[in-house]
Parts: sequence; structure tokens; C-alpha cells
Amino acid sequence: MPSILPPAERRSVVLVATYAALSLLLLVVGDHLPVAWMRGAGAFVFEPFDRFVLTGDRLFAAWRENGALHERLGRLELENQRLRASGAENRLLRARLSLPQWRGMALRPVEVLALSDDPTPTAATLSAGRDGGVSIGDALITSDGLVGRVTEVWAGASRAALLTDPNLAVACEIETTGVNGILRFTPAPQPRLLLTTVPLADTIKVGEAVMTSDLSLRFPRGIPVGRVVRIRRDASGLMQEVEVRPAAQLSRLRHAFVVPGPVTATDGSLPRPRTEFEPSRTAAAATPVAAPAKPAAKPDSSARGAR
Repeated sequence: MPSILPPAERRSVVLVATYAALSLLLLVVGDHLPVAWMRGAGAFVFEPFDRFVLTGDRLFAAWRENGALHERLGRLELENQRLRASGAENRLLRARLSLPQWRGMALRPVEVLALSDDPTPTAATLSAGRDGGVSIGDALITSDGLVGRVTEVWAGASRAALLTDPNLAVACEIETTGVNGILRFTPAPQPRLLLTTVPLADTIKVGEAVMTSDLSLRFPRGIPVGRVVRIRRDASGLMQEVEVRPAAQLSRLRHAFVVPGPVTATDGSLPRPRTEFEPSRTAAAATPVAAPAKPAAKPDSSARGAR
């Protein structure tokens, strides 16, 4: 008896029945199949195809990366030429103005072994110490900018306080206008870096770069620190409170450089003004200053009694 279904539908019914039978068979005997052997056989069969596809993908990615690197290299060469011309012009102008020439910074590469505190790290353990030429007071920087300052040194390791340490203060200036201020980290009411002691009359714009100042006693001049993201008045209403976004990612430190701090003048020249201070040390120093005020009242009372 001929089938009442068209040929295409008959083939579909056969395929569905076949799939249903295979599914039932796998459900019944699936636990007894040598899955590991089948997986190994499949890996052996398809491994050449996987290698071919992976090699092609890597070649295509390398070709794209090569083009991007060539373009970046061309831009860097042009920028390097402009910088060399600007450097020659700068040296000539400083010589005509009888200004001292800029001195290069000696960089010592170190590895950041660990970061303390979470979620905002305040200190880092470094892989180099006294044996590697690291000293207390050296600056810690990355290719992006300033990170912190070395506070403890051992034979083979050292510890650095990061910009997020509330006890660390940095004398900074605005790159374009030269406005000076003290950069400190405030954890409350929200963690942020603030450039303080900036008068209201000074002009600062959002987006301007912040770098270490020549007034700093602890950091060399010209190290990038960050950029201005917000400006408003402080609680007293007499100064500006400038929020700064750090140039370096402090929570993702892996490698950094140690830079020797500025050398103290020994030629008899006038010392630079001490604009940097440590809040904890300032609070501790306030106690002995106020102590002599109490015995000062005793001579007055005795003098009155003598009268």
C-alpha cells in the first residue's frame, strides 16, 4: 500500500525516528560507553585541525599587531624628534638665562611583591633593598607617574608608602600655571587625593596635569602625579579643595622604579621652604609645644602674692 505522505515528509519521519531510537539507546547504554577513550580518539582526530585553526588565528593577530606597532613606532619617532629639538632649545635658553641644567633621574627597577590593606592599598613590599641600592626616602614611580616613597629598607627588600597613605604628603604644582599645593589622601567621607592649601585666587582647571614641585624636600621635581578631576571650596571657605586622579593604577602595581630623592644642598645656599609635612608627626609635635604654657602662669601668681 503506497504511503499517503509526500517523499520529503517520509524522509523527515525516518530521520526523527532514527534520532529518537539513538537517543533511547544512548540513555540506556550511555553510562557503559568508554567516554574517556572516545574523547581521546576525538582529540586525536581533530588535533591537526585545531592546530591549523590556532596557527591561522595567531598569524592574523600577529599581522594586525604588527601594523599597529608600526604605526605607533612612526608616531613615537616623530615625537622623539620634536622632543630632541625642544630639549636642545631648552638647554640653550637655560644657558642664556644662567639657569642650572636639568639632571636625569637614576632608575632602579624593582618588583612589587605585595600590597597591604584592602580595597585601597597604602603600602607596597619591594623586591630590592639595601643591597640593591635602595635607601629610605627614595621615590617610587612607574612609567605613568609617582606611586609613593620608600619608608623602610632591609637587606634584600624594602617597604614603600603609597600616595593613598594618609601620613604621606607631597608638594605638587599645576603643570601649566605653576600653582603650588600639598597633595594628601583623605579616606573619609570617601577615599580621594586632595591638593590642599590652594588659595581661591589661583586659577585651576579640570583636566590639568599635576606634578611634583621644586619645593618638595622628598621627591624630585617634574614627576607626574595625576590630573585634576574636581574643584571646590574647602570646609573653611578660604581655600580651594582640588581632587586629583592619580596617574598610576595603585591597585595594579607589578613593576616599578626607585628614584633617589633630591639631594640636600650643602653649598651654603638657602634651604627650600618646608611645604611638606606629615599629619601624624605634626599632631605629635603639638604636645611639647603647648606644655610650657602651664608653668608660665606660676610666676605671675607668685608676683601678685609678693605685692
